[in-house]
Amino acid sequence: MPLFSQVKGHGVVGLDTAETLATVTGLIVAPSPARITALRVKTKGPGTLVTWNHVHACGPDAVTIRSAEDVQTEDDTSIPADKLHDPLGRRVLTEAGEDLGPADDIEFDASTGHVQRLVLAGQDVDGERLLGTGGYAVVVASP
Repeated sequence: MPLFSQVKGHGVVGLDTAETLATVTGLIVAPSPARITALRVKTKGPGTLVTWNHVHACGPDAVTIRSAEDVQTEDDTSIPADKLHDPLGRRVLTEAGEDLGPADDIEFDASTGHVQRLVLAGQDVDGERLLGTGGYAVVVASP
């Protein structure tokens, strides 16, 4: 299972042209079940997102999508796609208010996008405990 830090900075390649269309810069995570719903990307043209259902494969060297049309803007998708839904670097709090520290990384299933675990300094939190992400914190169920 890859860590997001291993994917960040990778190119997003269109299978129809074999050209690099974008670079992965961040991710959008949704709870219940915890999963990556989109990748934030930087392009030379319009578009800032690739929704997970458009990801063909997420490999060790690149993320592949079918074509440039799979790169979308936040207005093109119905998923919550703002930067508030990117948990990396945000503090992780239990529902009881215990501060576990910042989310340093995320381990995920490369084929489904399901979050396996949140990686924090000194401990890991099972992805199934993720309750939500916001501008201030990531909230997880108490153990």
